[in-house]
Amino acid sequence: MQPKASRSFARGLAVLEALNRLGSATALMLAKESKVPRATVYRLLQTLLDLGYVRRSPGDDRYQLSLKIRGLSEGFEDEHWISAVAAPVLLDLTKSISWPCDVSTLEGIRMIIRDTTHRVAPLSIDRNMVGRELPLLGSSAGLAYIAFTSAAERTTLLSLLARSEDPADAPARDTAYAERVIAATQRLGYGLRQGGPIWPHSGAMALPIMDGDRVLGCISAIWMARVIGHDEGVERCLAPLRGAKATIEARLTAGANQDAGLSTSRAD
Repeated sequence: MQPKASRSFARGLAVLEALNRLGSATALMLAKESKVPRATVYRLLQTLLDLGYVRRSPGDDRYQLSLKIRGLSEGFEDEHWISAVAAPVLLDLTKSISWPCDVSTLEGIRMIIRDTTHRVAPLSIDRNMVGRELPLLGSSAGLAYIAFTSAAERTTLLSLLARSEDPADAPARDTAYAERVIAATQRLGYGLRQGGPIWPHSGAMALPIMDGDRVLGCISAIWMARVIGHDEGVERCLAPLRGAKATIEARLTAGANQDAGLSTSRAD
């Protein structure tokens, strides 16, 4: 007699698959994506939280795969690593400076906000920022990425931006301007934006999160432009932001070394 399939287990896998596809999602989003009833999704997520396979972002109640999921699959993406490692660091950073902070990664020719503390920051400016797209030449994170990535990738990105029909990418068609702002960002060591057409109410600065010579993503701090000028914003946020960047990079390196050690021990 063939054993009866476990409906609850199948639903749990459906929720995990939906979360893997979405990358970051609320319980409602997962219910819609997986076709599993929302009440069941909440129970399954609590079980996965208790077991350590998912985590909940303190910034916006979204769920994401945790580092432990690597024990089940080698397909765990860099974005998940960055988000999982960065979340507690972002929270500590916001506690230190009171302003909201983001971690973003490149997707196509846009930076995408993967994690944020906008919801919990005492001096938060915006809401619902996870998943928002940031232009490469019009955001602090975009400038930090394109300025510190490899020359080959930078050339490719600028070429793609110059052919884009999005008005936010129009500055890339002015080669001299693009080269000037990228060179200025390289000299400063961080991306900087104060106001601008997309977010006139805010200023921001960003640093690249590095893995050797490769830019994995960027960490940003955001402030109210009418309250703080860019000089004061840099003065308040640069040192804490550098500390957060160093912590994230160290934890990513430690995690990679731990995985390498585990692989070696299994091979032995």
